[in-house]
Parts: sequence; C-alpha cells; structure tokens
Amino acid sequence: MRVAAFDHVHIYAADPASTLAFYRRHFGAEHLGDLPNAQGGVNQFLLIGGQLVVVGAFPPGLAPAAPPPVGDGAHAAGFGIAHVGINVDDVDAAVRELEAAGVPVLSPVRGGGLVRYAYIQAPDGVIIELTAYQVKGALRAALPLLAAYNRLVHAARRALVKAGLPAGSRQR
Repeated sequence: MRVAAFDHVHIYAADPASTLAFYRRHFGAEHLGDLPNAQGGVNQFLLIGGQLVVVGAFPPGLAPAAPPPVGDGAHAAGFGIAHVGINVDDVDAAVRELEAAGVPVLSPVRGGGLVRYAYIQAPDGVIIELTAYQVKGALRAALPLLAAYNRLVHAARRALVKAGLPAGSRQR
C-alpha cells in the first residue's frame, strides 16, 4: 500500500456548533461546507493548516460521555489516540492566548531541543498538542519552504473538498 496523504480527523461533538466555533476562533479553521452523513446527520468540514477536521453530532445509538482524567498528553485511561498535534509559530504566545480565552491548558510549555510543546483541552474530550519547531543553523532555511509547501497543500485541499461538496452546501 502506498499512502497518498493523511486525510482527516473525525470528531463526534456533543454540540457541533460550539466545536466548530472553537476551532474557527482559536485555530483559524476554515469551514468548507457540510455533507449529509449515512446516519441522517451532517458532517461539517473544517480545514486547519492544510488538514481536514470533520465534525458531526453523535450518531443515533452513541452518546457523549465525560472524558477520563488527563495524563501527560493523553487521557489517563482509554485507548488509541493520545492527542492531535497542531503546529504553531509560537507555543508560548499560543498558550497565553488560549489561557486568556478560558481554554484549559493541561501542561506548561516544555521542550527546548527540536520542538517546544504544550497540551490543551479542546471540546469533546480532544487533547491538542501545540508544537513549534526550534530549528537552528542551516536547517532554518527549510522553515520558509515548509511553510510555503503547507500553504500549497491547504489551497489544494480546499479546492478539492469544495469541488466534492454538493452544490448549495452551507459554508459559515
């Protein structure tokens, strides 16, 4: 198997409108539109840093539960995914901004080698690791190239998803 790309993260939300607002407000997520799902609900497509986040209500037969306590970057009990990573320019500034907005910050900023990071609590039990690369020397020249590449991926994914959504799909 050849992997073409990481495609998306799908979040079931107790309150999809609040979850959409959270990602738009704090991470500049672009709402591309929505698509009916097989359970009779609607999946909302967000684009964050070139990656898709799909948000939908819990389908019939599933219900939200209180998330377990948080450990170091993951729930203290559970399974599978520990957290979702989002790369930012300045982790310290991001943590200050999110904390001032009332977003739970789960750890102080850590690191000092290649990456600085901190964990925050998003709605629906999602833990987000904020990361920022601390590249020194000749590799610093690669950062603007990586940023340009990510902007291209973002634009291409936006065009692809918008072309695939049905005409009249709501955009917010």
